[in-house]
Amino acid sequence: MCCYLFAAFSIKRDMKEGVTEEQLDVMRRWRGTILQIAIQEMVHMSLACNLLTAVGGAPHLHRPNLPTSPRAYPASFRLELMPFCRETLEAFVFIERPEDQERADSGATSPGEFFLPEAKLSDIFSSERQYQTVGHLYRGIEDGLRYLTEKFGEEQLFIGPPNSQIADAYFSLPGLLPVTDLESAVTAIQGIVEQGEGARDDNEESHYRRFLAMLEEYDRILSDAPDFEPGRPVMENPYAMFPNDIGDHSALNLIEDTLSMDICNLFDGCYQLVMQMLGRVLLHTEESEEQLTLLSDITVNLMIDVLGPLGTTLTTMPAGASHPGLTAGPSFRLSRDVHSLPHQAAAWTLFTERLKELSAYCGFLQAEGDVSAVLTRVRGSLDQYAEQLNE
Repeated sequence: MCCYLFAAFSIKRDMKEGVTEEQLDVMRRWRGTILQIAIQEMVHMSLACNLLTAVGGAPHLHRPNLPTSPRAYPASFRLELMPFCRETLEAFVFIERPEDQERADSGATSPGEFFLPEAKLSDIFSSERQYQTVGHLYRGIEDGLRYLTEKFGEEQLFIGPPNSQIADAYFSLPGLLPVTDLESAVTAIQGIVEQGEGARDDNEESHYRRFLAMLEEYDRILSDAPDFEPGRPVMENPYAMFPNDIGDHSALNLIEDTLSMDICNLFDGCYQLVMQMLGRVLLHTEESEEQLTLLSDITVNLMIDVLGPLGTTLTTMPAGASHPGLTAGPSFRLSRDVHSLPHQAAAWTLFTERLKELSAYCGFLQAEGDVSAVLTRVRGSLDQYAEQLNE
């Protein structure tokens, strides 16, 4: 989701940036498509958390900072923050490629044949499973749930409290359903697979097909206008400071411009808070329906009113003297201690405190022009949500 948002933020928005009006109309449509896909990825993440909760686990939102290493995902999955360009679209098409296509390339005849390892007695301990596409991963999860249902029965497997799951009533996201048994678990997995990750080749609305159509349209425009550049010159994998979970910094680029660094840090602070609030929504155990609705609304509004404007603005700001001609961008950086907060009262107090701190940080920054206007709007939104949580 972060890779998609980064690309969307970097798409040019004005004819003054060297594109025609006709090209700008196409780019607006592309941006809208990418944002729609990012929203659907949020549904998929929430469904995955519902699957964990259903079998007695807890929502899991932590991830490695980008770019990812082969230790976190299969070597073929290279997830990094890249500006919108043809290469980026090719990477998105590859990530979302259909499982049927990968099996044909590998010679496997079924998802299970490709995914499941040979049974070993050592499987008594949880271990990672290899996969080549995201579709393979989810088909493997489905196989595991079917096996455990047969072994233990549904009542002994799906032991998590249904009222601790998140549904579309809170986020108004179609397809976000609670998981309570094998049937609903398979429905959730099939929804993820068919909508995007590993969707079959003939599904025109899948993420794969939508990115592929975008790539084909990009090539048609290039054939008529070889100098077409729809993305801003944003440097790849930008950071205001090196993340502590990436030892090899060779693929990272440090932002040097002082104001750009400050706004990148502000973005990262707001992003981490959004993830913590989302984690609380997914984990909720003590909130009333009214409180849960409020927290869900604020989480979504922070994405729209804070992360969107800050992320887009960063792609217009200078990266620094060592990166001539390049602009900065958001890092989506997470610290080591990001996790879902378990206690309602303490969590809401922390959320309110962080909203106020981030608002104050906006006030400390010395900016002019468009950047100043964005910071003023962002600060007003942060203050508003802090007041709502504190009522």
